[in-house]
Parts: sequence; structure tokens; C-alpha cells
Amino acid sequence: MDKAILMMAITNQNTDDINPQIEELINLSFACEIEILSHEIQNIKSISNAYYIGSGKLDALKNEVEDNEANLVVFNVGLSPTQIRNLEGILNCDVIDKNMLILEIFKRRARTPEAKAQVEIANLKYMFPRMAGSYEALGRQVSGFGNRNRGLGETKLELDRRAVDRRIQKLERELEKYKQARQMTRKQKLQSNMPLVALVGYTNAGKSSLMNVLQDKEVFVEDMLFASLETYARRVDLDDNHHFILHDTVGFIQDLPHNLINAFHSTLEEVSDADLLLHVIDYSNPNFEKQKETVVNTLESMGVHDIPMINVFNKIDLTENKSLSNGTQSVFISTETLQGIDDLKNMIIA
Repeated sequence: MDKAILMMAITNQNTDDINPQIEELINLSFACEIEILSHEIQNIKSISNAYYIGSGKLDALKNEVEDNEANLVVFNVGLSPTQIRNLEGILNCDVIDKNMLILEIFKRRARTPEAKAQVEIANLKYMFPRMAGSYEALGRQVSGFGNRNRGLGETKLELDRRAVDRRIQKLERELEKYKQARQMTRKQKLQSNMPLVALVGYTNAGKSSLMNVLQDKEVFVEDMLFASLETYARRVDLDDNHHFILHDTVGFIQDLPHNLINAFHSTLEEVSDADLLLHVIDYSNPNFEKQKETVVNTLESMGVHDIPMINVFNKIDLTENKSLSNGTQSVFISTETLQGIDDLKNMIIA
């Protein structure tokens, strides 16, 4: 397991409100088999083009890396190729940003050919604009005297860019085939006149656990961010007269890389067709209101409007907050103890 120091670079933010972000980055790192040994925080007034953080904090970070014998530094922000290269030269260890961390988690979690293709596209699109920086040194090395070898680095870059572009196009054609097959399946479901219910929520809120409670077939569950990237559709029979198709979706997260939002949009297509959304919220998380807001904002950005939604506050067995008065659109449950599940079923029927 890699040993890492977490560098929290924030702008215009009270450092007292940063603990939930630190905990989330620690959990993301753990999901990628990285142990966070300690963390540094800097409230940045002016971002350094060379290192992102200031020189004083860079020295402190270097000392932290050496004292802990860390082999990795994880930044909570997106870094440019130049910044990563400069930081690695000073810190004498690998440097990754939050985008790279999430991409790596998705790469490790992908199981089906479709999910793997989506992850590869996201990774290629993330790396594509960063390729130029990696060839700057090559261009200098092969420039030679005068103009004899001018442009060799650029030629290599253009060749590799074309190869990447062809690979992306190939993968997108494959995804289009998966999409067409999924549309046929969805059309059949819609023609069956059986209601569609979609689970949405922040990653690790308990969507897959709730799916297991509502139907017989087990889907993968683990207490970890992005434990599964696969989506599932299952028939649920609440009683003799009430049946529906239940769809799980990939978990949401704050500041999800834009390319991943695009790449995994297909996993969220069922949301726009749903007759009802179950928004699963980890009630035991001190930051659950912010997570709830992230999901709602993401749905709005996808154009999902006017679909009835039940707020399902999960994991009440893990919290001491016992003010569980159900509203007209809210229910409090525990997928572990099954408390409130009957209330949820009745609300779904209604």
C-alpha cells in the first residue's frame, strides 16, 4: 500500500469547514489502496503557476514527506502537467491530484466491457490535453543544431495524439452499440407498463444495500466509496398488486471530473425515464446536507426535473440524532436493522 501525504489547497474558504473534505479524500485514497499518513492545509490567495501552493508550504510539505518516508502526495485540486512535474522534482516522490485518484478508482472498479470502455475514454480524454507538456523536454532534446531536426518532438506528439483520438473513436463506437442495446431493453420495460424506480445518491450512501433489502438477488455491497460501478435493474414485488423495476446508479460525488460525468452519463439514463426517484442519503454522515445538495444539483444539471422523489435517510442505526419525523417526501430507515423499511414501501406504493 502506498504511503501518502494529503495536501489540501483551498481558496477563499474557512479552514474550520474543511474536515469533511479531508475525510472524503482519505476515504477515496483508501478505496485506491493508499494510506494517508498526515495532511497539510494552505488557504491560497494566489495560485502558483509552477507549484500551485506557495514556496513556504512547499518546504513544509517536503519536510512532511521526508519525515514520514511517504512515496506519494495527493492534492485535493486539479494540477497541470507542469505543476506535477515541478512538484515531483522538489518532493522526490509521485504526485497525483483528485481527478487522477478518482480515475484510478474507476479503472480498478470497472468490471463489464462497457464500464471498462467508459473508464478508458474518460482517462484518455483527461490525458489528451496534458500530452503536450510531456513532449516539451523531447522537443528540446532532439532539436540539435540549427533547424536540422526541428519539429521531431511535435511530430511524435501529433502521431500519439492521432492514435489516442482513433482509440477514443473506436471505444465510442463500441459504447454506441451498448447504448442501442440498452435502449431496446428500456423500450421493452416501458412497453410492459411496469413503473420504473431509480436509486440515486452520494457514493456509499447505501443504494446497493437498499436494493438488496427490496429484492431477493444480491448485488455487491462494501463500505467503501465507489465500491461498485455496475448498475443493476431488478423487478421488485411489494405485494400482489404492486410491482416495479428498480434501477441502481453509480454514486455521485462532489467535484466529479467532468469527463467522468460524460463517460458515465449512460449509467444515469434510467433516471430521466423513472416514474419515481429514491434519493438515498447517509444520515449518519455529519456532512449529509452537503452531499444531498451535491446530488440535487447534479440531477438538475442533467435536466432531471419534475420527477417525484422520496428522500430516504439511511443508516439511522449509526446516528444519535433521533428526530425522525417523516415528512411527506422523506422516510428514515436502516438497511442494517430494517427499521423504517415498511414505511418506505408504503410511501413507494402511495
